[in-house]
Amino acid sequence: MSDKEIASFQDKLGEMGYKFQFVTLFGFHVLNYFMYMTSLAYARNGMSAFAELQQNELVQEPSGYTAVKHQEEVGTGYFDEVQKAITGEDTETVALKGSTEEEQFKK
Repeated sequence: MSDKEIASFQDKLGEMGYKFQFVTLFGFHVLNYFMYMTSLAYARNGMSAFAELQQNELVQEPSGYTAVKHQEEVGTGYFDEVQKAITGEDTETVALKGSTEEEQFKK
C-alpha cells in the first residue's frame, strides 16, 4: 500500500461497514516500542535517560500532554480525600501527605 492508501485505510474499512478500531493495536505497539527504547537508554545512561524523558514531557505540556503530573493523572488526590472521609482527617497513610510531590500536585 502507498502512504496515501495506508493513511485512508481505516476510513475505507468504515465505509464498507467495518467498525473495528486499530487504535488498540497502535497503542500496543507504541507502548511497547517506547518502553523498549527507553529501557535501552536507561540501561546505557541510568537516571539521565529518565531526566531526558521528563524534559521531553515538559516540552509537550503546552500541546496537552498531562502525564507529567502523574499523581494527578491517576487521581491520587481524589483517593486521598476519599480515604480521609472514611478514616478521618488525621490519617497518616494517604499518598501525597508528606511526600516530595505534595506541593507539585496541589491544585
